[in-house]
Amino acid sequence: MRMNRTKRAKRTRSVPAAALLALAAAAAGSACGGEKGQLMVVFQTDMSLPKDIDTVRIEATLDGSVVYDETFERLGTDGSIRLPATLGFLTPDDPSQSLRVRVIASRGGKDGVRLLREVLTTVPEGRTATLHMPIQFLCDGSAEVERDEQGNALRDAEGNVLVKNSCPEGQSCVAGSCVPREVDSRALPDYEAVAVFGGGAGDGDGICFDTLKCFAGAASAPVDLEAFAADGTVCRAAAPSGDVNVALLTQGGGICGESACFVPLDAESDAGFRVEEGNVLRLPVEVCRRAQSGKLAGLAIAAAGEGQCRRKGTDLPTCGPWSALMGGESTVPDASAPVPVAVAQVHPVSLRVAAGGVTWIAGATFDGEGMAQQDGELKTAPVGGGDPLILGATQASPRDLAIDEARQVAFWTNAEDGTLRVVPLAGGEPRVLLAGGEPRVLLAELEQPEGLALSGGALAWTELWGGGVFRAQLNGSGAEVELGAPEELTPTGTAFSSPYRVASAGDTVCWTYQGTLGRTDGAVACRVGEASVTVAAEQLTPREIALDVDGEGNAAAVYWASFEGGSVFRADLSGAEVGAPEEIASDQGQLNGLAVDEGHVYWTRRDAGTVVRMPKGGGEQEVLASGQARPGDIAVDEATVYWINEGSPDGSDGAPAKDGAVLKRAK
Repeated sequence: MRMNRTKRAKRTRSVPAAALLALAAAAAGSACGGEKGQLMVVFQTDMSLPKDIDTVRIEATLDGSVVYDETFERLGTDGSIRLPATLGFLTPDDPSQSLRVRVIASRGGKDGVRLLREVLTTVPEGRTATLHMPIQFLCDGSAEVERDEQGNALRDAEGNVLVKNSCPEGQSCVAGSCVPREVDSRALPDYEAVAVFGGGAGDGDGICFDTLKCFAGAASAPVDLEAFAADGTVCRAAAPSGDVNVALLTQGGGICGESACFVPLDAESDAGFRVEEGNVLRLPVEVCRRAQSGKLAGLAIAAAGEGQCRRKGTDLPTCGPWSALMGGESTVPDASAPVPVAVAQVHPVSLRVAAGGVTWIAGATFDGEGMAQQDGELKTAPVGGGDPLILGATQASPRDLAIDEARQVAFWTNAEDGTLRVVPLAGGEPRVLLAGGEPRVLLAELEQPEGLALSGGALAWTELWGGGVFRAQLNGSGAEVELGAPEELTPTGTAFSSPYRVASAGDTVCWTYQGTLGRTDGAVACRVGEASVTVAAEQLTPREIALDVDGEGNAAAVYWASFEGGSVFRADLSGAEVGAPEEIASDQGQLNGLAVDEGHVYWTRRDAGTVVRMPKGGGEQEVLASGQARPGDIAVDEATVYWINEGSPDGSDGAPAKDGAVLKRAK
């Protein structure tokens, strides 16, 4: 097998002759074994490595006997293999023997299986044939790890996880559809290095397709979902005249720039696109399936040809850190600019970073009477980005969330149907939490649950309409967690209304009362130990709240932001009594998100489109990002700042703009 580690480095591996496997230099197919033929398997991808895929295992068997089995890790990083890569097989003594090749691609290590491509064929005699086995975005999700009844991964004798194909027996995924895995090697084209390595001989001398550059000025276009609904076997879209390049506009998969993520398609390919008479694009049906389910934002279409980028084909691999061509050089986003974790989102409203991932809520849209529709979603993606996993779909106005890292679950509030819900972070069936004791009663009496926070094994939430703030202990393990009897935290005799966001650490819970818009009747309160106290009154629409947590996990101070008043406040919680409110920033416009780390306090300005921070002890403010589309909730980890852009308001017809985003920037 030939794998490029650097621009001109070659990697070969010797195997026993009895294995009937030969590893050939990419340009030397005719120099192998006299009259013996050869099958050159080509591996390529349309995704971004290591963001989408970081591990590939290639396994080959000849009539059931293993002749090749190797795992390649850290794809897209220095010292790892480069793509395209080729693996050559010589004709066995019995040419009728079946060669089975399996490509298993994973993210987050070899156990995080994402897709499987499998081919059953023979090795031709007297010539070298080409077999393309691309690692395709449209097949993401085509495989999973086999597990026992307890959910433990099943493994072979070498410790590799067993992988289950999502396609029926005898089939494998190509461009998102299940097709027969058997391929007639007689119909395969002859091998030519120039048709694999961007016109080069395979020594890094070819060219690659610069996705971000080539789609920088692309027009967006929808797929024809009306036609697809009438005939589910055909997926089409309109295209301008002339040669074009086409890419899928994804929510986070593929090659991402500062504002969009692309998966380039190969021209004149059944696994990519074909241009039919009348400037009609013929696309894989999986494109329409994903667009219909809301997983794709549409297509990007750019002119190709003279004076433009070359037309993308199977002979023109993508550029990137994973590329074997031209040193992997390619256009990359500005290092000082925000990097998208997810794009094409519908009005995200809440964000958490934990358990190695970013989890957020895509807000529901509203009907003509102003009622929330059941189209909100809870989503998650790795901190490095990638196509999001939907944890909860068709939600009734989801509002806020909390992550339980120990149990590996996410909780969230649904305002419209008055519920608290839970779902495993790895995906699974969401369920409504139940109150502890017998008989168990659905928490359907909640009056528009809004804010949510988790600390010390207890879940705290606010009820915007009901005016209450509650806390309940969590019991049970994993996704089987149950909620104990709720305890009300609201100070006795309080006259404040509309509790909004809540934060908790140790035995402290703090929350905001947003009050009436435009009036100074908002407040901030905390439950410290057994006492609930009012921290600040006469506040102008306080919404966002955050706790400064010490090294032992206890709340040292509470910070809050006034949405309409444009000020950030702080009160000390480290002493025997709650400290007096202190204004630490003013004239900040509409404050829409708030976070604190060991050195700084961070906030977002919805009106100005900026992300700002300043030292906790006071000092100069620093704008981390500008030009944002109504930035909202914000979170931080040790090295990175994350925030959501709510995006544009809905159109006059009520259709959502779908231009919200989840972004990040190094501190």
